[in-house]
Amino acid sequence: MGHIDKKNEFVILKFLERYDYDGVADILRELGIDKTDVYTLLNSCEYAINFDFKTAVKRIDSLNPNIKNTKEIKRLRNNLIDLLNGEPEAIFSEFIENIKIKLINEEYIDFLGRIYRLKEALFKYMFVSNESSKNRVSMIGYMVSKKNILSILRKKYKIYTNNLTYGITQYINKYMNKDKRIQSVLNILNSDKMEKLIKLRHDSPVGHGFKGVSRVDIEEIYVDGYEVIKDFLKVCEYLDLKTKINKYDDINKIIVDLISKYKVKEGYEYYE
Repeated sequence: MGHIDKKNEFVILKFLERYDYDGVADILRELGIDKTDVYTLLNSCEYAINFDFKTAVKRIDSLNPNIKNTKEIKRLRNNLIDLLNGEPEAIFSEFIENIKIKLINEEYIDFLGRIYRLKEALFKYMFVSNESSKNRVSMIGYMVSKKNILSILRKKYKIYTNNLTYGITQYINKYMNKDKRIQSVLNILNSDKMEKLIKLRHDSPVGHGFKGVSRVDIEEIYVDGYEVIKDFLKVCEYLDLKTKINKYDDINKIIVDLISKYKVKEGYEYYE
């Protein structure tokens, strides 16, 4: 079994600050600490952060019982199940935290891609919540598909468009215009600033173009990229959705605790 010296510990902590679970896993693998619970947890995070929640759950389920049965890991697993089931609060929390992570890592094209998808998902949620007779809405399945929503808008409400957010905006302005909170949501999601960010996304490789995106490009629209996150949190608040955007910070604390058992003891030099 390998050991973690101060140099590797420093690098690991820096990687965790950026939620670079793949980087931490590489270090543990090189040190021979890859047949462990902490490595498995890192592996789960690698999948979860890329929205592969099914594999993330499988990795959690392969943890040793003494770790898997802790309240923190049980809470994490329950969250992953909620994500698999399309539970709105879990989905939107994950999206917003993922946007934060992309911003921290200066992955601006992916940052814009996540913003576009989250905006679209929020519009879908507003429409389906208002149309559905069910108390609970899932963000997964045919009900929230673009094809289904555009079909309903066309056949039931005579709103003819292939632009999902534009069509739902028309629907809201016609049938939900007395709801001040929903109007506040529209003011944020359809603001000039948000539209300019979406245009940046469209002009980038994740959209329809080839333009790169820099922090300067984003800050010319929003003074600070974190203001975008604050706007999405406001939207969720208006929609009575409880969000949590520090899940991975909580996981990092668990990882640091698990890693501590492999650290070289103070005053003891370890050599390969």
